[in-house]
Amino acid sequence: MLSAVGLLSVLAPFLEEPQVPAQQPVATQPVATQPTDRPAGQGTVRPGEVAQDPDRLLGPDRALELTLDGAYELALKRNIQLQLAATDAQIAVYRARGSWGAFDWVVGARLGYSDAEFQPQNVFGGGSETNEEYSLNLTKPLSTGGTFQFGFDSTRSDTNSGFNVTPQATTDVVSLSYVQPLLRNGWSDYATSTQKLSELQAQRSDQALRSARQQLLLDVANAYWDLVAARELLDVAEKSLALSQAQVDQNRRRLDAGLGTEVEVLQAQADVAVREEQRLLREFDVRTSADALRKLLFPGTDVALWDTALVPGTPLPTEARADGVPAWPVAMQTAISRRPELREQRSRIDEAEVRHQQTLSEKKPQLDLDLSANGQGFSTSDGDALDTAFGYDFPTYRASLVFGVPIGNTTAKYAEKAAWAEIRRARLTYDELETSVVADVRAAVRNVLYAVESVRATRKSLEFAQRQLAAEQARFAVDQSTTFQVLQYQTDLASAMSNERRARVAFARNLVRLQAAQGVLGDDLGS
Repeated sequence: MLSAVGLLSVLAPFLEEPQVPAQQPVATQPVATQPTDRPAGQGTVRPGEVAQDPDRLLGPDRALELTLDGAYELALKRNIQLQLAATDAQIAVYRARGSWGAFDWVVGARLGYSDAEFQPQNVFGGGSETNEEYSLNLTKPLSTGGTFQFGFDSTRSDTNSGFNVTPQATTDVVSLSYVQPLLRNGWSDYATSTQKLSELQAQRSDQALRSARQQLLLDVANAYWDLVAARELLDVAEKSLALSQAQVDQNRRRLDAGLGTEVEVLQAQADVAVREEQRLLREFDVRTSADALRKLLFPGTDVALWDTALVPGTPLPTEARADGVPAWPVAMQTAISRRPELREQRSRIDEAEVRHQQTLSEKKPQLDLDLSANGQGFSTSDGDALDTAFGYDFPTYRASLVFGVPIGNTTAKYAEKAAWAEIRRARLTYDELETSVVADVRAAVRNVLYAVESVRATRKSLEFAQRQLAAEQARFAVDQSTTFQVLQYQTDLASAMSNERRARVAFARNLVRLQAAQGVLGDDLGS
């Protein structure tokens, strides 16, 4: 579990001052005028306080003021699911790089000693023989599919057999060989196909990381605006409760002056009870939304983190405009080139094509070219035997063709057909994904444009509701209306205020959704 001081270096860059328009209230105003999920009267952490009071940065009596960009950065640094995806991508890169080790030089060596005693079969026969043997081999697989090999073998013999002219002698053999497949498994396309597959898998893992990153940012944005919406609706509930309480006070004054009735006071008090219940529900929504955002930003069990209130520092957009919203065909082209799932599927198509090329090669008959050159030296002197062998004084050259093919070749034939079917399947899957992306982009553009109109409509409704309530309160003041009618207009105003703020939240949310639909969400945040 991390302490508050331990988290200081992680949280400090994200404690930014929010960019609040002049007409908007600052997000760090006293709690009495700003809804939050913490007890009233307790302070909000500001960037200037970090160095002055780090021990009180986190805890139940503190509130972390966080912009949307700050929430993005925190999630990108701390979210466990994203770290898992990044680890998977790293593993795939290491495996792709390691696959090229198939073309590394391979060295082999052998050192041996033998001592044999045997029964003589004639008067010239000896009874013992010792051999000292050592060999060195260097093998180099080539990207053409061929294999080059260098070998050196040396045997030093000591025998008492009368049939040997030299009881002590050294035999050295130097060999060079090259085997090149001409048909099956031959040439670079096949020899490097495993490496190509590993690289495609690494590319696919990279796109899976991009997909996880964009999904995380989308989830953070949704959770952030959910918290903003919950706080805005709590503010509406508090203002509505204040209106109802004011109506109770007015009705009591009228009753005391002999102008009102007890029923009107009771009606207003009943409305206050309803408004109080709504306010409590909105407070509950604020706490729930804050926990949903904390889950994305602060994984773990640190009590101080979970008890720290989150205060959104990015305000709702005051105006909803369609400026800058691309036409859906333009957005679609961006999505086709940028969406990670489409890039991932294109990689799967390439992988299927590489596997198909493998099966085409494996379907061919075997025809290998085998070339070799050997040099042998024999002498009672170790140095002379070595010089003779490396000088190729007594060479042996050989060239051969090796041919083979399974009768019927059934396995390779149907493997090639299956690989071709895999290509078709991968392409069909891509077409299906592309269709879904087009529908997603069209919906995202349509939702933004609808949200713009929705904000305008709800703002007009709010203006009319305010004017209607003001007019009805004026009529009530001269006994031309009733408490019931005034309370009804207060309810209408509360609904209009809630709808207007929901529409602005939906506009902000749909802007993020459009970025996600195009596959560009978070590109401005760097890797």
